[in-house]
Amino acid sequence: MLHGLHMKKRSSKNKSDIYFVYPGDINAKTGGYIYEKNILEYAKLKDINIRTIALSENYPFPTNKDIKHFLKILDQINPDSKIIIDGLALEGMYSIFKKILTYNVIALIHHPLYLEFKGQMSKKFLRLEKENFKKINKYIVTSKNTKNLLINEFKIKNNKISVVEPGIERLEKYNFKNNNKVQFLTCGSIINRKNYLFLLKVLKPLDNYTLDVVGDTTRDIDYYQNLKKYITKNSMNKKIIFHGTISDKKLAKLYSKTDCYISVSKYEGFGMSLANALIIKKPIITFFTHTILNTLGRKGVIYFKKFEVNDLRNIIIKNILNKNNFKKLNINIHKNKRYLLTPLESAKKFLKLI
Repeated sequence: MLHGLHMKKRSSKNKSDIYFVYPGDINAKTGGYIYEKNILEYAKLKDINIRTIALSENYPFPTNKDIKHFLKILDQINPDSKIIIDGLALEGMYSIFKKILTYNVIALIHHPLYLEFKGQMSKKFLRLEKENFKKINKYIVTSKNTKNLLINEFKIKNNKISVVEPGIERLEKYNFKNNNKVQFLTCGSIINRKNYLFLLKVLKPLDNYTLDVVGDTTRDIDYYQNLKKYITKNSMNKKIIFHGTISDKKLAKLYSKTDCYISVSKYEGFGMSLANALIIKKPIITFFTHTILNTLGRKGVIYFKKFEVNDLRNIIIKNILNKNNFKKLNINIHKNKRYLLTPLESAKKFLKLI
């Protein structure tokens, strides 16, 4: 089923109209959707009329039917209206870019999609991005590093790009008794980019720990099933707990009781789940990217730079399982003064730009 605004009731010839285009379900608990939902909720609170257009979840690989559906919607929109298009949708529209760019388009880029894929698919997106990104007149991106990437890789002019970092909800803190087991937490949809199989291989021979995994298990069923098989095969069932998509209250409790947040994701546009750990002052181990360094800083954070099982395992043994070193890490995370915007601050900044 395709989603979209009901054109008879919701389209308008008012030149001041603002449209927000995104693919899939905005209520999904991913960083990108949370960012966008905060903006839309704040706009509603301030009586700023942003008309939402929810496209098929097939993007960035839309069917012909998906594209025809969007073109039909476009025909009902005054070209002087502002149309904010989420990058995941926009990068599925290269075949109709000539039509789209007759409108006043603002591209919301979390990160270019060539970073999401490997091999020929990555190369294809990179080629399309180099051909088409320079045609867009205005960008809003979620980090300084994404802005720098657009400038350096795609030759976009600095004055076309604005940075609005995501707003990070302040989770409630709960008190828990110390557990003899080290408790790790990681969050993110169960998909290949998050690299969970690598993390399981790292943890496999270790004892006296649990790993809580929070994230949608339905986006890549095959990958999730492969993880479950690996866990069963290696007798890790009591150590690894998949929670799926959970309430904010349960999430807050998991953050409160964890000893260390760990991320082995290959790429993040900002790192909202990591930012949650920083705000609640939990030590962090994460794969190094300049984006994540900008989000977190260095104090209380351990970065690894290559996906080598033994290397990361040794980092965990040395810094988390060693009580003295872990104590130092805890002290350092409390010295980390990196300020992160609230959802309200982020949404206000975003709407000022449009």
